[in-house]
Amino acid sequence: MIPGRWCTAAALAIALAASGTAAGQDTDSRLPATYLSALASYRAGDLAAAFGKLQELGESEVPGITQRLMRPDVAGASSWPRLLTAAILLHTEAFLIRSEAGPWPTGDVYLLTAHSLVRRLLALAREGQPGIGESERMLARDWYLLLASVQHGRADVGRSRAFLEEALKSFPKDAHLTLALGADHEMLSDQTAGYVNFFDTDGRFRRQSEVDADDELGEAIRYMEQAVVLDPKQVEGRLRLGRLLYRRGELDRAAQELDAARQLTSQDQLRYLALVFRGMVEAARGQYERANSFYSDALRLLPSGQVAAIAKAEAAYLRGRVGEAAATIQATLQQAKKDDPWWVYNIGEWWHFEHRLAWIRKYVQQ
Repeated sequence: MIPGRWCTAAALAIALAASGTAAGQDTDSRLPATYLSALASYRAGDLAAAFGKLQELGESEVPGITQRLMRPDVAGASSWPRLLTAAILLHTEAFLIRSEAGPWPTGDVYLLTAHSLVRRLLALAREGQPGIGESERMLARDWYLLLASVQHGRADVGRSRAFLEEALKSFPKDAHLTLALGADHEMLSDQTAGYVNFFDTDGRFRRQSEVDADDELGEAIRYMEQAVVLDPKQVEGRLRLGRLLYRRGELDRAAQELDAARQLTSQDQLRYLALVFRGMVEAARGQYERANSFYSDALRLLPSGQVAAIAKAEAAYLRGRVGEAAATIQATLQQAKKDDPWWVYNIGEWWHFEHRLAWIRKYVQQ
C-alpha cells in the first residue's frame, strides 16, 4: 500500500462522511461507513481490502448506494466527481473478480450499477456539471473499451455489441470505439456457422441469430474504414482493415493498408502481423517468392512465430520445395516457446485489457 495514496483516500472518505452529516442534508443521501472504507481502500490501491469491505456490506445494499451516489447532495460539489469515478471502478473491479470464478454472471449487480453510474457521469458532462468535464467523459469512454476487452476475451460478442453501440451514441466520432465495434464484427466474420445469443446492456436476452459471416465481414470493413478515416495513424485499424480486405479479395487495397501499418508502428508484434498478412496477400496473387520474403521478415522479428512459420512452409510447398516445407514445420514443432501474436489478435479487443485497466486505475487512484 502506498502511504501517499492512503492519506488522500482517507481524507476523501472523512470528507464524504462529514458531508453526509451536514445540517439539513437528507439522511437517505448518506453512504454507509463500510462503503466509504471500501472506496478509500480502492483509491489507496488495495483492491483486496476494498472487495472485502463490499462483501461485508452485502450486494443487496449496492443498488440503494448507487441511487444515493447519483444525487449531488451525497458529497460536496468538489468531491462528487471523484466519488462517482471511484465508485464506477470499484464496482467494475468487483464484477471482474466475480466473473473470473465462472460463467458470465447475468444481471451482476456490480456491473449493472457501474454501468448506471457511467451513464449518469455522461449525463452530467452533457449538462455541464461543475467538476465533470472532458477527462471524466474519457474515463466513461475507456470504461466501455475496458468492458469490451473483457467480453471479447470471453468470446462474448453477444454482450459486447450492445455496449459498444451504446458508447458510440455518446462518442460518435471516436476512432477507438469505432475500431472496437469493427473488431466485434470481425470476430463473428471468422465463424462459418453457428448461432449467437444477443443481450442488451442490462443483461436481458434479446434474440438468437444465425451467424452471417459475409454480412459480418462487410460490417467489419465498414467500421474499420471509418476508424482509419477518423484516425489515419491508427495502426491497428489499418492492420485489421488490411486483413479484412484481403479476405474479401481486394488485394491491392489490402496491400496498401498493411504497408501503411508497417510504416506507422515500431511495435514488433504489430509489424509481425502486418508482415504475415502482407505475405498472405502475395500468396493469394500467386507470388510465392514475394510471400516467402514477407514471412521471413516476420520470423526475423519473432523467431517463435508459428503462423509465419506455417505460412512460410506452405509457400515453399506451393513452389514445389517439399523438403524445405517439411523442415520448416518440423523446426516449428520442436520449438520450446509456442506463442504468436495472432492468438490474441483473433480475440478482438482482449489484447488491450491489461493496459486499459492500468490506465483507468491510475486515473482513479492518482
